[in-house]
Amino acid sequence: MKLYRALLIIFAVVVFISAGGAQSKATAPNKVAAANVKLEDLVFLSGHNRGEKDGGIIDEHWSEVGGNSLIGMFRYIQQGKVQMYEFLAIEETPEGPVLRLRHFNPGLTAWEEKDQVYSYPLISWKRGEAVFERADKGSKMIFRLTSPGTLEVALERAGKKSEIFEYAHSPE
Repeated sequence: MKLYRALLIIFAVVVFISAGGAQSKATAPNKVAAANVKLEDLVFLSGHNRGEKDGGIIDEHWSEVGGNSLIGMFRYIQQGKVQMYEFLAIEETPEGPVLRLRHFNPGLTAWEEKDQVYSYPLISWKRGEAVFERADKGSKMIFRLTSPGTLEVALERAGKKSEIFEYAHSPE
């Protein structure tokens, strides 16, 4: 009888631990630490993205992975004229991917100072979603495939309303 009771207690403990482990796995977000993310995990960005914003056209292209980077270019067209450009690069670093970007006026005059580049280290990743945030927590960019043909980019800035860019996405 003592052996039966001991086995029953051990069985109950094992079931309790297993149930707790299964529960934590089910409720834990399916995210991977940034240092474990490779550029190949971000190829969902690659392709042509086109949308509309404030009566204008937003047009963005992302390359395939090459030379330890993905590169992107963005332009905003309003009333048939380019209003601004953005050059983007996601570079592989030992800490994980880092999104870097600069802005330009028509004529390619830079908005930022000569050596100024905005850097957004990857802070979280899950399949079809990448979140990049500046070290000063001043802004965050979230790239998310919301369907096979739609890419959403959210720009969150401290003290400002989030901007959502929705693109028709087609891999190239």
